[in-house]
Amino acid sequence: MASEFRDDRVCFVCGEKNPFGLKLRIRTDAELGESAAEVTFPEHFQGWAGIVHGGLVATVLDEAMIYAARATGLLCVTGEITVRFIKPASTGVAYTLKGRFLEDKGRIVLAESELLDADGEQMARASGKLFKIPGEPPRP
Repeated sequence: MASEFRDDRVCFVCGEKNPFGLKLRIRTDAELGESAAEVTFPEHFQGWAGIVHGGLVATVLDEAMIYAARATGLLCVTGEITVRFIKPASTGVAYTLKGRFLEDKGRIVLAESELLDADGEQMARASGKLFKIPGEPPRP
């Protein structure tokens, strides 16, 4: 296992160098401790026909929390994530992804995220406990 964390721009969710990834452009707001992005899942990320695989939904919810913590200047990795699936997300449909920093508890950071449809209805939400790691967060 690597003993250091570094961004080589091949992240499955946000890495522009990953030819198979989502290449999300996640925006952050340092003042609010929030992150946001638009995401459309291609058909090859489905589980059931036309339905986004739940693991992919969880993955983007996780990334939104990490970016929300990063917006506040904290570099983190996920220690625990709880996902609540509310409605099935469809492939080929645009969704809004949002993350929020909640609290810095010392070694652990609390955050939450949600995936919303075009009407602002929640498709899924997550809460997480993030572990701080040493280093400076890269600029988004």
